[in-house]
Amino acid sequence: MMFTITVCFFISIFYSLLVLFCARQTGLAKHPAAENRLAASQRPRLMPPHAACSRIKCDFFSCPAYWLEAGIFGLSVYLNLLLGILTADGDSAYFVHVIAHFIESDVPFAGIYANGGITYPPLFQYLYYVLAQIIRLLHIPVDTTCEAFILTVKLPGIFCEFLMAWLLYRTAAKNFKRRQKVPVLLLTLLNPAYLFVTAYICQIDALYVCLLFITVLLICENRLKLSYAAFAAAVLCKYQAIFITPVVLFATFRHVCLDGFSWKKFWTHAAAGFSAIFCMFLSYLPFVWNISAGCFYNGGLTGNFTRSIQSYGWASQNTYNFWNLFGYNFRSEELFFGPLRCVDWGTLFIALLVLLSAVHFWQHKNDRSAAPLIGSVLVSGTVCFATRMMPRYLYAAVPLLILGFVQKPTRKRLLCAVGFSVLFFLLTVFDYVVYPVFAYTPKLVLPKLLSVLFLGGFVYLNGVLFCEKRSGRRC
Repeated sequence: MMFTITVCFFISIFYSLLVLFCARQTGLAKHPAAENRLAASQRPRLMPPHAACSRIKCDFFSCPAYWLEAGIFGLSVYLNLLLGILTADGDSAYFVHVIAHFIESDVPFAGIYANGGITYPPLFQYLYYVLAQIIRLLHIPVDTTCEAFILTVKLPGIFCEFLMAWLLYRTAAKNFKRRQKVPVLLLTLLNPAYLFVTAYICQIDALYVCLLFITVLLICENRLKLSYAAFAAAVLCKYQAIFITPVVLFATFRHVCLDGFSWKKFWTHAAAGFSAIFCMFLSYLPFVWNISAGCFYNGGLTGNFTRSIQSYGWASQNTYNFWNLFGYNFRSEELFFGPLRCVDWGTLFIALLVLLSAVHFWQHKNDRSAAPLIGSVLVSGTVCFATRMMPRYLYAAVPLLILGFVQKPTRKRLLCAVGFSVLFFLLTVFDYVVYPVFAYTPKLVLPKLLSVLFLGGFVYLNGVLFCEKRSGRRC
């Protein structure tokens, strides 16, 4: 146990120092875009206190940038494949069940939501139906002891991680010099949390997080109509995507109402939004329509959503957040915490988070680069204060924070991206390896310390947003 904890903290510290060191060596933190894009000649050339140290360059960074990028990419591919063939718990048992069903059933989709328990939304089912047919054609045994099978079911999530890395790299190319993109690749391709959650423990959060990432990226690029489709696809992949709904609504309000209102703009965006909703409804039809009876399955349309929302009725599902700090981990959300039940407090906290995000939006209504940070506030705040939360739900905050840093590369945004990457890694490793459900006790000290770190990270993230508005420059 102590060895595992030591290794976790060593990986976290090494990863943090490596990214910060690369950012310093490449001069990324001093990029002009972080200072309102002023030309270097327009700023006074003051020698900072660390000027002597900054002149010391590592010989490693004297080689061409493409060699560094190729090395990071190759190492990431190797680690993902190495971890991908290992079997961990995660959702592997569910994959065996659903893929075997898709291979054997003549009517693979009908009645799944009406007759089954907690299952994933339609887009996930369609994706793994295609994967099931590939597995059938290749004659891969549907067994978690088969390395080919377990790697195949992990490949969609691994692919989504590389897709997010490529989109971040492409976005960074607009603001960064060639060598300055190396820290961005380290943040994404060698992120220990990504490797652990997707490549090792066989979770598919990368699928919906990738679509959420694309949604916010499109918002930053002012391509809102496409962002509606991406957001609808994210919700159809996993319902936790609704965490960032206010970001989509705020961006629509800014574009339609604040950037010159016109009825033509209003109706075109309304048509795009309702088209996305209509497509969501159509995606459910194969699951909820009983072809033989000519009617809907009883509870099929809403049952899947309500079962997913109401599942795991604990105040904290081994997430070292606000509730764990007060001893409510693995305890019912119906218990009272002061004058209200935990579930009522969770609902109140979510309402306050939406209000807080509205304040951030109004302060940064002319700055689209704040959208990823506001989305991260919503995701991290929900995981920290709401009930029924799992550590994996923090996944979406990490790529959004990296995107926020790429959009406006400041030191504090970099610290947020690195800090939440480490926090997410520690939370998931402690949940699955160090203190799983059978090993956790309320007297443990490290989970309490991680809860304090989580709360501190959330406060720091909000402080960065308020600080940027107040200073109007690099913060």
